[in-house]
Amino acid sequence: MRVTVGERIAKLGFRRWYERTLIESHAFLVTALLGGILLFTGVELFLEHEGLWSRAGLGAFAMLLGGLIAVASLHRYILMLTFAISLGEHATCPSCNTYAKFDVLTSGRVRSEVADRPGSLWMKVKCKKCGSEWRIE
Repeated sequence: MRVTVGERIAKLGFRRWYERTLIESHAFLVTALLGGILLFTGVELFLEHEGLWSRAGLGAFAMLLGGLIAVASLHRYILMLTFAISLGEHATCPSCNTYAKFDVLTSGRVRSEVADRPGSLWMKVKCKKCGSEWRIE
């Protein structure tokens, strides 16, 4: 069973969820950089004129694999980072201006054509300080 973002925030609290999401997204950034290193290593192997054809094949494979890893990881990094930042911008209570001190009452996903789009989350939350309720999208 898959745990939703709203359930994770309700369990961990917004600050801990936000911190973990940023750490996880930056792990994808490091993975993208490692994929870039693999890509350039493949270029070096491919362009090396000495040796067997197998090195050129290995270089081409490393370029392809490194490029795929770099692009996919960078894409995931940007998605996670922008999602966390957009939720963080709405995590302040409109009544008392308290940041990230709320309980998640309900949460769900907005119906859209794009399945599993991270930006389609909504949560109805209640401030722990003043009891005000608002919706985070």
